[in-house]
Amino acid sequence: MATTRAATDTGRAPLTRDRILRAALNYVDEHGLESLSMHKLGAELGVKGMSLYNHVAGKDDVLDGVVETLWTEVEDAAPPDPDWHRGYRQFAHALRDVLHQHPNAAPLITARQVMPIPALRAVRAHITAAVDSGVAEDRAYELLRTLTSYALGHALAYLSWGLGCPGCVPSVRDLLRPGTPDDLAGVADVFCGQSDPDAQFELGLDLMIRGSS
Repeated sequence: MATTRAATDTGRAPLTRDRILRAALNYVDEHGLESLSMHKLGAELGVKGMSLYNHVAGKDDVLDGVVETLWTEVEDAAPPDPDWHRGYRQFAHALRDVLHQHPNAAPLITARQVMPIPALRAVRAHITAAVDSGVAEDRAYELLRTLTSYALGHALAYLSWGLGCPGCVPSVRDLLRPGTPDDLAGVADVFCGQSDPDAQFELGLDLMIRGSS
């Protein structure tokens, strides 16, 4: 009650778990994952770090909560669709897009050993849509599981290669070891240098979704 009253007196929104987690994600977006601490997060919210412990158990809980917040964004961006093919595609796109929007936080989604409620709700909704359209339940799970792994892998690879940073895409030739034969350097030029990540992602989705029908 004291926290709420103080927040109201200063015109600041009351401290809640959701507000803390959103602030943590924003902080990581701006300053990077290594910079996050309970003290700095408290300062970001205009409170002492110890005040956060009324709503979160500690930094590990905050990091798990950041993953929860990422999945909430995915859930909001990809509601189920009566056309389950389209819904599954939108789910994969939403997952990839959310990680691209939060590159500093993206590694947490696989590093933290947690499956948040928003992720489970999103999975259940898309599985239900597929099953209602006549897809066998085990097949619906199998495909969505595969699409999820594909979207995660594609997004994290995209970020690790610097493709999400304008102007910092490495030159293929700079990645080759000295003495690489010219014919193999040519393979690298085509395989890596001429790739279009967005088109490649669409191709993968097409192959998996079409192959499931």
